[in-house]
Amino acid sequence: MRILVTGAEGLIGRAIVASAASARPRDHLIAVGRSDGDVADPRVREALLDRHKPDAVLFCAAFTAVDRAGHPDDIVRAEQINVHAPGDWARRVPLWWLSSNFVFSTPGPHAPSAAVSPKGAYAHQKAQGEQAVIREGGNVCRVGWVYGPGGRTFGSTLVERLRAGHTVAAVADVLVQPTWSLDVAQSLLTLPEGTSHHMAAETTSWYGFALAVQAGLERTERTQSTVAPVRLADLALPDPRPRDARLEPATLPGWRSRLNALVT
Repeated sequence: MRILVTGAEGLIGRAIVASAASARPRDHLIAVGRSDGDVADPRVREALLDRHKPDAVLFCAAFTAVDRAGHPDDIVRAEQINVHAPGDWARRVPLWWLSSNFVFSTPGPHAPSAAVSPKGAYAHQKAQGEQAVIREGGNVCRVGWVYGPGGRTFGSTLVERLRAGHTVAAVADVLVQPTWSLDVAQSLLTLPEGTSHHMAAETTSWYGFALAVQAGLERTERTQSTVAPVRLADLALPDPRPRDARLEPATLPGWRSRLNALVT
């Protein structure tokens, strides 16, 4: 099978590329990044499909700057990549598209069949993208709170900031399921049909996660860092965040089992 991955330079895309040889040793993976063109451009899409002739596409490209997704300067671009492009690709080729747990704003955990309840521009875009993909017969893969090598998410950059001696503000009043990017990649490469969830089993807060990572670091090295709890409301974020967007089933390894991989 020939599997094309868009967004191959991002956190999850990079993890998929790193995992493909072990997860699908008989298949051929085609990694597509920004240098290959704008995947929201129909001409680029058709050129990539014609050149590579994939049997399946893992669509990891996304506009992930949550607080910019509804900004007047960025909303058109955000909607192109988060809403329109996924459906257009699903119309042309078997597609597995990465959505977000942010499509839920009511208390979780949420099953794949649960009704979405998006709040904010980014969440609405992802919910609309899901509808477009499903309408064209594609598959929706929900992820959230992903961290791992090379990422710029909170969990991905935490060790770097703690080692630098920074004071790290961590949200204490939101439930999260931190999920290791390489575990997400392995799960996505099974190409599950329909709507699926790719989430780690353990629940904490980002404050609890940060304290555990700090303790893990201090077993082997001294740091001058501080972890400070903050409330979500204190951050005054432009785009709303759900307080409990947990997903079920949550079958990937829990975050505590990945602490050693994160801190080494």
